[in-house]
Amino acid sequence: MSIKTTLLLIISIISANAQTLEPHIAKYQLSINGLKIAEEVRTLHQLDDQYFYTANAKTTGIAALVKKYSVTASSTFSINQMGVDGVNYQIMELEDSKVKENYSIDMNAKHLRVVSNLTKTQPTVRTWKSEPGTIVDPLSLFLALAHNLKYAPDQTEFHYQVANGKSVEQQYYKKTGLQPISLNQQQLSAIKIEKIGKGDRLEAYFLPEYQYLPISIKQVKNGRDYHYQITNYQPNTL
Repeated sequence: MSIKTTLLLIISIISANAQTLEPHIAKYQLSINGLKIAEEVRTLHQLDDQYFYTANAKTTGIAALVKKYSVTASSTFSINQMGVDGVNYQIMELEDSKVKENYSIDMNAKHLRVVSNLTKTQPTVRTWKSEPGTIVDPLSLFLALAHNLKYAPDQTEFHYQVANGKSVEQQYYKKTGLQPISLNQQQLSAIKIEKIGKGDRLEAYFLPEYQYLPISIKQVKNGRDYHYQITNYQPNTL
């Protein structure tokens, strides 16, 4: 093997390994139509070449007095040259301690398919066909965007296959510019991303200082205004 070939191989290996996501803990507050109703903690772990991302949300304040509602979700994925690529996704919604929804799926982009696992609210195994490319889930979607914004800064349009346990959707997003924001008494510049095409309206703001994580997510769904706002971020060294 020539010196040139060896150097190119080393560079390619370093580049591939460099495209990682930093483990972290991020806390968000959820508001609906301006009313603060829930808090969520999202934690990213890394073990070898796989990532484990969890989200735990529960109602707080007056909303918790009216109805106790919680959501626990997890996403397992890897990162390759095409970006975030899902392996498994699970979600459980509890309403007053009773299971409202529970989905679990395995994703296999190589074989172009998504397969459900048996759960209480999903009593039969279902299979969906995907298109060539990576597959993400509703939880890892924003990490996929964060990864692309960090490692492909010139890219302005993004396409993802999102598997949620009910279907595999083709979703499209566009970078529409920079937005000045105030966070923790600092004036910063966030990257604005908008969902394009059919479906619910969504816009999100990603901050380079926070590992390109979304610090604000706004969505209009079923006539309601949903707003996720980050309240705390810290690296996860465990």
